Amino acid sequence: MGELTPWPQMFSVIPVGDAFLDSSVLIGLVFRHAGERAACRAALPSDGKVLCSRYVIFEIARGFLRSLIALHNYTFEFNSFANLHQAAHSGQQRFKPYAMHTWLGAFDDYFAALEAEDGVCVEALKIEELRAKMRGWIRRGWRRLQHDFRPLNEIGCREDLRSPISRGDQRIDQRLPDEQCGQPTACRLQAFIQAWKPQVEGVVSGLEALPTPRKDKETVARIDGLRHLLCNQPGTHFDGKKCHRCGDALICLEAPPGCVIATKNRMHFEPLAQILGKSLTVAETAR
Repeated sequence: MGELTPWPQMFSVIPVGDAFLDSSVLIGLVFRHAGERAACRAALPSDGKVLCSRYVIFEIARGFLRSLIALHNYTFEFNSFANLHQAAHSGQQRFKPYAMHTWLGAFDDYFAALEAEDGVCVEALKIEELRAKMRGWIRRGWRRLQHDFRPLNEIGCREDLRSPISRGDQRIDQRLPDEQCGQPTACRLQAFIQAWKPQVEGVVSGLEALPTPRKDKETVARIDGLRHLLCNQPGTHFDGKKCHRCGDALICLEAPPGCVIATKNRMHFEPLAQILGKSLTVAETAR
């Protein structure tokens, strides 16, 4: 397979037809502030349906939403927003680097909400207001994920995800069955991989053919994960973490024919869409 080249013309026009959302755009539409929602909507077809999948919802639950819930619960340990913000940047092990993007987004949403309300908040109340707003985002966002979309499930992902719940100490929990990822009784991913085996093999070959500068750690991990899944047969156990590393590729494979794939992650989705011959639209982050 030859070297992949960018598709600049793909992003110069508003797409036509139905849109299949990846997790970044779905998060932007459901959880983020008004400016981010508008930026995501601007990239979607104006006359088509908006689709997502159970796999994407599970990806949001075990990634973005879990990090947002963790931040909500951490707020109880601090008496001011300034102290929380300082601790989040302190390098403590519990403040995982992968969660920082979610947390910085939550801080952006909080300040955007303050501007919209045109109110003044004293320092002592900021941490309480942030916690209250996150509690609303978590609850309303999860309800919207469950009721505002009719998700596809060609991958055969779990459909029995529990809602976030408030504990007696006001902290929030969401128990996810991610420890069962890779168990044949709980997941049908291997059957999906076998059904699309030629396309999956094509994705692996296409990613391997990328120039070295375009093969970052995430892409290398994705190649490894796809190879792991290709080596297993339906009905056998596989490493669930390998599935998590393949997320972008699985979303592109699951996208129905004729749908434009909507993402904010141009770097990783562009080569995948080109390998599979699928259309792509990239939502820009609100400025």
